[in-house]
Order: sequence, then structure tokens, then C-alpha cells
Amino acid sequence: MQIDILTIFPRFFDEFLRHGMVRVARQKGRLDVRITDLRAYAEDRHRTVDGRPYGGGPGMLLKPEPVFRALDGLGLSVGAEAPEGTLPLLMCPRGQQLGQQDLVEFSGARRWIILCGRYEGYDERIVEAYPWRRVSLGDYVLSGGEVPAMAIIEGAARLLPGVLGDGESALRDSFNEWTGPEGLDHAHWTRPPEYRGRGVPEVLRSGDHGAIEKWRRVNSEQQGSIRSQTIRGKKKESASPGHTGKSPAEITDGAPYKEVPGEKDVEQDQ
Repeated sequence: MQIDILTIFPRFFDEFLRHGMVRVARQKGRLDVRITDLRAYAEDRHRTVDGRPYGGGPGMLLKPEPVFRALDGLGLSVGAEAPEGTLPLLMCPRGQQLGQQDLVEFSGARRWIILCGRYEGYDERIVEAYPWRRVSLGDYVLSGGEVPAMAIIEGAARLLPGVLGDGESALRDSFNEWTGPEGLDHAHWTRPPEYRGRGVPEVLRSGDHGAIEKWRRVNSEQQGSIRSQTIRGKKKESASPGHTGKSPAEITDGAPYKEVPGEKDVEQDQ
């Protein structure tokens, strides 16, 4: 799978790409991550990528020009469907809240193009012009789309064939085949058998694999029930609704590169 990430902070992803299952997926040739710096597609000497919103109001917006130019270079056409096998992903609070089944679906694409927003949001022409799959991590606001992009990549990378050491691991994860789409994994223990007065359930130490599997099924259902009760409790306690959200630069696989002039997390006024 190839993933193209568009961001104004390309170095944000350096360490992320060098660790965990993402690193394993890259080493095994299952994942090729390429970073595009949107500032390289700005045409003024200040490399401006943001502008004030029409109608006034706080904050700045990501301008359409650098984004459109960058997407031109990546093969997305304005007003057209994405090339076959390509999944354009827009990090957006208006998007569908990400679930495990979405990650399963996304991991089947040959290529992703991820746009990471910043500032107060996107110029709406960016949203309207392309066949985005809009994705949100939840009903809260972050400063940009880089963290959500990393979460999605992390979740999908471990689903790619051959990445996990034991292929059954993903099937037995929460929200997957063993638990069901709404289910949770059972609780786990490791050695020592006793620690600070707390022990491991006797059935897990019995060696009876049939009894262990039955216990795990029951415990998985209990975990799901506890979670459901917690979610319902939070909804009842909530007094108010939650927040709603408002090429030359390409670097392959997190390779070292020169620091980008003007790479600061501030709103520009040029």
C-alpha cells in the first residue's frame, strides 16, 4: 500500500514512521509512506498556505491553491472520481467516526491520499472539489489532521498481510472477527501468577484449552457489557452536547530532509 500525506508539518511523521507495526510494514515492503509539504506549493515568498475567512470571524483557513496544486501532482482531478484503487481521505470533524471495520475496508485499497488540515479548517472548495472519504476520530477538536492520520495508518498497517507475527492476533482483537464488530477482547494476564496480592484466574493456569476458550468468550461478553453501561451512563450525565469541529515537496518513507523555512504552528497574516 502507498500512502501520500499532505501536511504543512512534514517532520511531524518522522519518528512515527520509524517505530512499531508501521516500521515493520515498511520494512516488509507492505507500506510505502510519502510526505508532501503543502508549503512547497505556495507561490509567494512567504510560502503562505492560510488566509482569513470571508465574512470575518476568528482563525485562518487552509487556502485552496496549494492544496489543489499538490493534488494535481498526485493524480487527483477536480470534479472527477479518484483513480481505481485510490482512497482520498479527508481528516474532518464532519466525517464518519472511524471504526474498526473502516480500517479493514481502508486496508484493502492500493493507495491512500490523506489531507491533514490546520488552522480553523479548510476553504470549502477543497472539500467540494474531490471525492473525499471524510473521517473523524470522535467528537472533539484537535489542532490539525496529523494525529488522526497517524491513528488511521497505525490501525490499518497491522491489518496488512504478513505484518503481524501471528495472523490470528488481528482476528481476535476487539471489534474484529472473534469478538464481532461490537465486541471487546477478553482480559489478559501474564507472569508472575501472583503480584501484590492479586492473582491470575485459576482457569487460565489450568491447561484446559476448552475451558480457557469458554472463559474467554464469557469474559469478552462481560467486557462489552461494561463498556455499553459506561457509554449509556455518560450519555445520561451529559448536560450539554459535545463539541463539533469546525513533486518538489515529496519525501519518501520519512527520509531525512532539510528543515522547511517558516514551519511554525502559527496563523499567518500576509
